[in-house]
Amino acid sequence: MLFVVWLVLPLAYTVALGRKYVRQARAAAEEAVNAAQEAAWANADVQDALDDLQPTDSPQEDLPVSLPTARTADTQELPAIKPPASTGRHRLEESQLARGVAS
Repeated sequence: MLFVVWLVLPLAYTVALGRKYVRQARAAAEEAVNAAQEAAWANADVQDALDDLQPTDSPQEDLPVSLPTARTADTQELPAIKPPASTGRHRLEESQLARGVAS
């Protein structure tokens, strides 16, 4: 009798777990389908709203464009950048000593 229980118990356990996972998978699939449908509905709503915002008869391309002027009353003058009195040498520039040794 114990031998029969030893043979049947793993099979029953596997069937019970399998049915549980099938139910969970079915529920997850239904949630995914519902989410996809809600996303499609939301996308359709957004598309309808965008279609409502499109101009229908009067194009606004003929309106003149006003460009801002370069200077206004509140424009401030910035001081000019003065070049330094002396500049250093670049680290890769050869010195007179290096030229004398290389010759």
